[in-house]
Amino acid sequence: MGDDITPIRKADVLMEVGGVVDESRATLAIYGDDLDPDVVSSLLGCQPSHAHRKGDRKKEDSPPFATGAWLLTVEMKDPHGPQEAVAALLNRFPQEQAFWRPIIDGYRASIRVGIHTAGWNRGFGLSSEILATLARIGLGVDFDLYLYGDETDGGV
Repeated sequence: MGDDITPIRKADVLMEVGGVVDESRATLAIYGDDLDPDVVSSLLGCQPSHAHRKGDRKKEDSPPFATGAWLLTVEMKDPHGPQEAVAALLNRFPQEQAFWRPIIDGYRASIRVGIHTAGWNRGFGLSSEILATLARIGLGVDFDLYLYGDETDGGV
């Protein structure tokens, strides 16, 4: 007796904890008041996901952009996270300082990482190799966190 217990119903999953964030975006973000998107594209050898000059407008009735921008974005979804997004972005370019010098010296440049997750206690890491590459070429990292929840779990 007791070894043949049959559950009355299937157990409900109340909450999943841990794991990789749901979605991430790594963007090479280059800004400058005198930024010419064609010049930056020529320096990097590729076209951006989005670019504009200072004073351009998103729409006719939008305010003008306060500065120029050249943005190249890579998106990943679970099971791939920010580590893979940053690596995919960096792997599009040479890793030598000389390649990056005109960008680093002429503009404000960084890697922007957008993290989107609805799960509780989700996380990510960046390897020492990725961090060393970013430091060597002179790119900092900015993180934008988008945490989604609902009223039943207290919201995030």
